[in-house]
Amino acid sequence: MELLRRVGAGRLSEILGPDLISTDAFFRTLGIAKSAKEASVMFFTKPNEDWQKQTLAYVKGVNTFMFQGPTPPEFKLLGIPKVNFTPEDIYLIAGYMAFSFAEAFRTDPILDKILTKHGNEYLAALLPERTKPVIQDTTVSISGSQPPLEQNEVSHHKFSDHSKLAHLTDDIFNALPVAPWLGSNGWAISPYRSVSGKALLANDTHIGYQQPAVWFEAHLEYPGFAIYGNYLAGMPFPLVGHNKNMGWGMTMFGNDDLNLYREKTDASQPEKYFYKGKWENFRTREEVIKIKNGIDTIINVRETVHGPVVNDVMDQLDSNMTDVVSAWWTYTRFPATGLKVTHDLSNAKNIDDARKAASMVNAPGLNIIYADAEGNIAHWSAARLPIYPSGLNTKILLEGWTGEHDILGYYDFEENPNIENPESGVVYSANQSPGLIDSTEYPGYYAPYDRANRISFLLGTKEKWSRDDMSDLILDAVSNVHPKNAAIILDVIGDDPVISKSPVHKKAAQSLREWKGTHALKDTASTVYYKLLSNVLEMTMQDEIGEKDFNVLVNTHFIKNAYQRILENDSSVWWDNISTTTIKETRRDIFVAAFSSTIDSLIKSSGDMTNWSWGGIHTLEHFHPLGRKEPLDKIFNVGPFPVRGGIETINNAGFALNSRDNFKVSYGPAMRKLIDFNDGGNGKSVLPTGQSGHLRSPHYGDQAPLHVTGRFRDMMMNKDEITAKCTSILTLRPK
Repeated sequence: MELLRRVGAGRLSEILGPDLISTDAFFRTLGIAKSAKEASVMFFTKPNEDWQKQTLAYVKGVNTFMFQGPTPPEFKLLGIPKVNFTPEDIYLIAGYMAFSFAEAFRTDPILDKILTKHGNEYLAALLPERTKPVIQDTTVSISGSQPPLEQNEVSHHKFSDHSKLAHLTDDIFNALPVAPWLGSNGWAISPYRSVSGKALLANDTHIGYQQPAVWFEAHLEYPGFAIYGNYLAGMPFPLVGHNKNMGWGMTMFGNDDLNLYREKTDASQPEKYFYKGKWENFRTREEVIKIKNGIDTIINVRETVHGPVVNDVMDQLDSNMTDVVSAWWTYTRFPATGLKVTHDLSNAKNIDDARKAASMVNAPGLNIIYADAEGNIAHWSAARLPIYPSGLNTKILLEGWTGEHDILGYYDFEENPNIENPESGVVYSANQSPGLIDSTEYPGYYAPYDRANRISFLLGTKEKWSRDDMSDLILDAVSNVHPKNAAIILDVIGDDPVISKSPVHKKAAQSLREWKGTHALKDTASTVYYKLLSNVLEMTMQDEIGEKDFNVLVNTHFIKNAYQRILENDSSVWWDNISTTTIKETRRDIFVAAFSSTIDSLIKSSGDMTNWSWGGIHTLEHFHPLGRKEPLDKIFNVGPFPVRGGIETINNAGFALNSRDNFKVSYGPAMRKLIDFNDGGNGKSVLPTGQSGHLRSPHYGDQAPLHVTGRFRDMMMNKDEITAKCTSILTLRPK
């Protein structure tokens, strides 16, 4: 809770020192703290609604424990002062969650660099056929007489490289002591497709692993009210929850609600920027960042009509950055509604109440999967969706000075891709594109269809489903896509001598040809495949965009969506290595070299194929913020464990794709949850480590063995069962 509120506020340096200055500066610039303060004033100056009163009661309880309960060891080790928790802190936590959804920061600057440095053909080779890159004026200063570029003209001799913004964002994600949100699965099944004759609900949220675990569970009940929820530390209401009559799950929408704008400036007027034919003054604010055992750092934040100038933080920390890029973000444009939304979902009596709560979501965008004991199921794409000018490619930096790339308004919630009680009897979300708005796909940073198609396929394999059947589905670790990618590579390599370079090379190629996409612990083909894929992508792209850009972009949903498109395109401009001037490499050259490098490196690091097991290379350790260094890792961390699953399997055990190191799992199911509303008081669930964040608690990591082996435990709501099985009771008595 302490770290989460400090992330959003840009106050990590106060307790962790100068290494977090750039992180703090970036969050200060984004304005999450400013937005949190405004929401707190708006909603808690005169609190009179139930959700406001309950929030204040929660805050009061937190503060009572903070000052009267035992002090956690982390506070003592880091010397963290105790400061009252407030509603503003809750909005800071929500703001960080929203930021972790914003993949535009990591993707757009690099795609823009590809377009402006290398041209249309390079970017178009990565995009679906229906999406064409739009060339925009890359001249960011209007001083002098240089005319703007024509729409179809690319400046190869002069471009503005803003990829450092993507690097900074990626470094922030890697350095943060709290985990980002990255995806999720969720589905609901109608009564006529259910063995019990009642609706079924499943959810597993994909979040960066950490310790303490992201979620904790709480069952709250008093006369007239009951909820069993998954709670985020610092939030008074569950983000995912159910009672005996209804329940909901969530996945990340992935809609594009953050845009980066190039702004035009003039060095002779540093206090102004150009917009719609006239000069406007920057709005400015000063932010003071306090540093543990150091001198305060002061940053000056400028804002345009679009939002804060996000690369000013790099300009002030790195003098090589001179251009002006501002960030327009839905989250900071509207009052934060997360508290009321989650309160109202917790108190919903029926589908109408739940739909109304979903309609209040502004940002971040969420897919809400709903089911109830009355037999209703629904999938609501909940977000305030901006209306973009027709044909605009929002995945590159936009023109800020003309106004032509500004949003035109917002869609009503009823226009979002929402589904209720479909004839198919199922609704599901795996972060895939949710559907069409105004006859076009809404822009976003959606996951590839791998998980969604696999869920759809498996749901079609039988007419009737039970809760236990759903456990097999949620644990599925088979990819229908990756074997096809492997086959493309092997078919192009053909009978090249590299295949028979050694018996191990030949055996590895054969294992790939026979691979069915499984990711079991003893599999070896999955090890070969991911090493091969990473080598292919690295040899294909790194010469054009550099190692740092490649390492950021290769792990985005954008590139995951482009795997097959890249591999199939024999005439792609990417195959030629621009570092070699005497030859022009082909797709076959790259595939042969990548296969040779893959097998040679595996032999060198692990010997014979019997040592190439997926469980040996694909492991999970839950890192505590204090456990990143020895010897505290042995005290605070949980794991490591060998883990099934892979990139975009339903059991989504993700990792950084690289050709050198082991595939250490960094994100995956941060909880799994299964409900049959025939007996809503007896759901099944599991957490990645434990229910407690207290190091000496027996529940600090006791669920980890269940989680990695695919087992569940009961979510009990029946009083008699709870009374019979409870091992300890805490009684709270008012004074």
